[in-house]
Amino acid sequence: MIRATFAGFTTALSSLRANSKKLDVTGQNLANMTTEGYTRQEIKTSSLNYENPTSFYLNENDVNVGFGVSIDRMAQLRDQFLDTQYRTQNAKLGYNETISASLDALSGLLDETKQDAIHASFDKVQEALTEMQDPSKVNDPVYEGELRSRMQATANLFNQAALNIEDSMRNEYCNIDGAGSSENGYVDKINQLLSQIGELNVDIKRNQMLGNPALELQDQRNLAIDELSKIIPIEVSYFTEKYEVTENGETVVRDHGLNYDSYGNPTGKSGFPEDLKIDLLYTTTDTTGKNPVTQRITLVNGSDTPRDNDGNKVANYGSVMVQVDGNDAYDQYGNRKATYNGKRDPDTGEVQQVQIVFNQAKSYHVYDNGLDSNMNSAVGQTTATSVKTDNHVERDASGNITNFSTTRLGGGSLQASLDMLCDSTSSLNNDSIYRSYDYYMKRLDVLANTFALDMNRFNQMGVNNTYDNTHTNTVMIGGTAVDCSTLTADQLTELSKGTYNSTDPNGFKSRDFLLLVNSGASNAADAQSASNITAANISVSKSWVNGTTHIGTYGDPNEGNSSTDTALNMLEAMVSTHASIGYKTYSNEINSISTYLANDAYNNENSLKSNEVILDGISSAKDQISGVSLDEEAANMMSYVTSYNAAARLMTTIDETLQTLLNIKS
Repeated sequence: MIRATFAGFTTALSSLRANSKKLDVTGQNLANMTTEGYTRQEIKTSSLNYENPTSFYLNENDVNVGFGVSIDRMAQLRDQFLDTQYRTQNAKLGYNETISASLDALSGLLDETKQDAIHASFDKVQEALTEMQDPSKVNDPVYEGELRSRMQATANLFNQAALNIEDSMRNEYCNIDGAGSSENGYVDKINQLLSQIGELNVDIKRNQMLGNPALELQDQRNLAIDELSKIIPIEVSYFTEKYEVTENGETVVRDHGLNYDSYGNPTGKSGFPEDLKIDLLYTTTDTTGKNPVTQRITLVNGSDTPRDNDGNKVANYGSVMVQVDGNDAYDQYGNRKATYNGKRDPDTGEVQQVQIVFNQAKSYHVYDNGLDSNMNSAVGQTTATSVKTDNHVERDASGNITNFSTTRLGGGSLQASLDMLCDSTSSLNNDSIYRSYDYYMKRLDVLANTFALDMNRFNQMGVNNTYDNTHTNTVMIGGTAVDCSTLTADQLTELSKGTYNSTDPNGFKSRDFLLLVNSGASNAADAQSASNITAANISVSKSWVNGTTHIGTYGDPNEGNSSTDTALNMLEAMVSTHASIGYKTYSNEINSISTYLANDAYNNENSLKSNEVILDGISSAKDQISGVSLDEEAANMMSYVTSYNAAARLMTTIDETLQTLLNIKS
């Protein structure tokens, strides 16, 4: 065969075009070196040759010669495996970063190594009680005033710590809900990102169907996916749409991504654009809190605009909403329905429960009126239309845990905030390794309550002379007159809580002895009583401040009836262990709380550093593939320019050759 006269020109021209385009792409890459989210681009080319095979019988003058280079498509240089690893690690880092910020807030309140706080105030109370061992100082208003002042300082520190923890809990909730903030919370961010990704899916697919790769739109989508992966754990997968055909009277489902022969057998890829799907990863456990199972629910379902059973178009992405104590925080119009205050319910004593509801992307289509096969392609895919997080174990009326099952996200900033907001019991029994705000609040509450009741109990003995077993006067307990000589330990405790100031039938009036009371901050009915004392409401009683109540001076007859017995008992209580706080002293308990917090912070810091190192390594590997390198682009530019010049020289040479041949012929 004779090669076409101008075939050489065509080959050289294709080279000029290809290298010119490659230079354009190089310029595009260099121009976007610092553009956030930009992925390095390249032109995919292939060699043009005869389509028919070369005959074995061709003579040596009939060798097939290539017709140049074909520009196939524009592509991004990305590694899906590295993208998956990055997003998985990003969720872990987001979790640790949020926990770190939360623990830092607690550290400013409870880290006794950095400040003189509750531990130091206990030492000062102990010093004041030590001074009052001298009988001449028990009735001295100066020394009693010093003790009262130091106890008030201790109560104030408890109040401040509780108030700050409540503020921290509200701030944590604000991170989720965005309430009271100018910034969007996690829920709003997730909803915005889901809608953005879903809409980008549609735009990208439309462009690709028209032959435009839409690489810049893909960059925007990847940025949104990366941002989403830090808030919640996700799994990204690609698929091609299914369609139905009728063969031999039967409906057959086929894949747009494949070509089929007349018998319905796949013959190769069709080049039909892929769709992107995003699943939320979450873990459920059984009623014992064991056997975790990873499950998925689809939040973005490709680019197809689905329809409901009535044929109405719906979004191709799901939604997220927040609930407080089982009630939606907002209605469908954005009006607030449930609020979060960071306080315990005065009746149940439970902290408010925050849960997140994930509604999956719609999955019904007009063409099959059934569940989209793309939705259930992954192992562990849920068939539920929504899933609700649940960090809280269930308890019966006695406080015994009856159900340990949980539904938790596998990582991300959102789950970290949920872990910090769960109640103290659940914090120790779900999969979280960090203790919640309520855990530390509960520890402070028990400590404040134990301290107050002990001080009141010992002062009651010194004020009402319940040391004396021969004392025949009575006190009123629950509306019943009880002889002081028969008081039990439980009744003494009840005296420190209830209506002790009533007159008995014989005219005896029990004198006021309460030193530390409930200020009534959470429940006015408890004001100035010893009922339900917590860190948030502990206070010095008004009767002690105005001089109605004093430190008791009745003594224990078995100890010589010393007027300092009350002060000595209080002093002994300061250095004794107490069952209610784990058989520790008051000071050791606050040290223990600080130690737990320090351990949590230390463990989280180590995890944070490890995850940062791993993520940096993955990011570096991604940048080596997807990032723009000045040196590499410069080398490519020189290579393309050289090829361009060579192709131009080839055209010149062919032109000169043809001119010579034409001159000879003429």
